[in-house]
Amino acid sequence: MKFVPWFLLLSVAVPCGAQSTCDSKTLSEGAARVAAVQGELRKVQVGENEIGYGVPPAADSGMREIKDALTRAADSALACAQPLVDTLALQNQLALVLHANPPVPGENTVITKDDHRFDEATGGYGHNLQVRVSRPPRVAGLLEVEFSINIVCGNDTVLLVYEIRAGAWSRRLRWQAPKLSEVSDAFGDFFVSAVLPASAAPDGKGPAWRIVVAHGTPWCTSRFSGFKIDLLSPGPDPDTPRQLWNVERSYSRFSDPQLRSSGNTFELRLNRTCMDSMAFERRAIYRYRVDDDQHIERMGPIAINARGFVEEWLSSPWSESRNLSVTENTPVLEKVHSGFDLPFKPDYSQFVAHTYGPVTSCSVAGVFQVQIDSTLETAVPGKPGGDSKPLASLYFHVREGKDGYVMVSAPTTSDPACKGGDLMPH
Repeated sequence: MKFVPWFLLLSVAVPCGAQSTCDSKTLSEGAARVAAVQGELRKVQVGENEIGYGVPPAADSGMREIKDALTRAADSALACAQPLVDTLALQNQLALVLHANPPVPGENTVITKDDHRFDEATGGYGHNLQVRVSRPPRVAGLLEVEFSINIVCGNDTVLLVYEIRAGAWSRRLRWQAPKLSEVSDAFGDFFVSAVLPASAAPDGKGPAWRIVVAHGTPWCTSRFSGFKIDLLSPGPDPDTPRQLWNVERSYSRFSDPQLRSSGNTFELRLNRTCMDSMAFERRAIYRYRVDDDQHIERMGPIAINARGFVEEWLSSPWSESRNLSVTENTPVLEKVHSGFDLPFKPDYSQFVAHTYGPVTSCSVAGVFQVQIDSTLETAVPGKPGGDSKPLASLYFHVREGKDGYVMVSAPTTSDPACKGGDLMPH
C-alpha cells in the first residue's frame, strides 16, 4: 500500500463539533502523554497474591489515565480527518505515532530472556498497545476506534465511536471498564461490537443507532470465565452512553467468539462448559431481537444440536427458556427447569452431577429425545469419592424447526416411540 503522509491524510481545517480544531501539535502531545503513562505502568510491581485477583491501585489509576490519553489522541486525529478517510491508513498512522501494534510471537514460538523482539507484546501493565480503526457495515457516517493494552493475565479495551456531523468527525460514544479492582473487571480476552441501525419508529422519535458490545473477563487461573453483552446508544455525554440492556454468562476463554448482526437482531456464538465433564465444552448461541421500544427478546437458535439446546435451555433464565418452549406445556416445563439442580449446601458437601445419555430420533419427524442422567454426590469425611445416589433420569423431547429447537416435554420415563442408535455418542 502506498504511504500517505500524515498531514495529507488528515488535513482539513474544520471544527469537530465539541472537539478541538485540527492541530497536529495536539496529537503529538497526546502521543507523548500515552508514552509517559505507559512508562509509569511498567513500573507497577505485582505480588504473587495479586496474580489472578486484585489489581494494584497504581495500575488501576494508570490504566484509566492511559485510556484518557488515548482518547485525546484519537480525538485529535479525527479532528483532522476527512469524512472519507481511509480507515486502514488512519489505523497505520495512529499505530505509528502511538508506537502501537507491535510484532507478536507466532504460535509455538520459544522466547528466550535475551530475545527482545517481542518485549512490547508480552509484558505486563502498559505493554502491547493495539489500535484498530473500522467502519461499521450497513450504517453510514460512523467510525470505530478500538484501543487495547496489556494487563496481568490479559488485556483491557476501550471503544470510541465517531459520527460525521457537518463534515467533521465528532466522538459520540466511549465504552470502557470504569474501574479495575480485579483482573476480571477488564474488558478483555475478547472484544467485539456490531452497530444496529436507527429505530424505524413510526413517530420518528426512535433512538439513534445502537451498538452491541460483547467482551470477556480475563482471569489468571482458569480456562473458564464470564462474558458480558451490552446494548448501548449515544447519550448527551459521549463518556456516559445509555446502557439499554445487559446480560452476563460464563464461557470458555479459548473458543473464538463471533458476533454478527442483521437489522434489529444480533447473535454471539462462543463455547460454554458442559454439564457432563467428559464432553468438556459446547457451542452456545446468544441471539436477540431488539424492538422499537428497546425490548430485548432472546430467540432461537440457542445451540447447534439437540443436546446443546437442552443444556442451554436448562442453564438460561426461565424468562428466556419459556419463549423456547411449547405454550401448552409451559407450567410443567417451568417446574422441570426450576427443579433441575439442587442448590449447593453452604459447606459445599453436596451437589448434583449430570451425565449425558443417548440422543435418539422419535417417530414424529423432527422430534428427538435427549436423555440426561443425574446423581446426588455427598462428600463423606474419610471416604474417598464420598457417596453417590442415583436420581431420576429426564428424557427431554425437543422439536426441530427453522430457528433451532423448542422444548416439548421432559418425562422421567423413556418414550418407546423414540429409539434407534445414539445420534451423539461420546
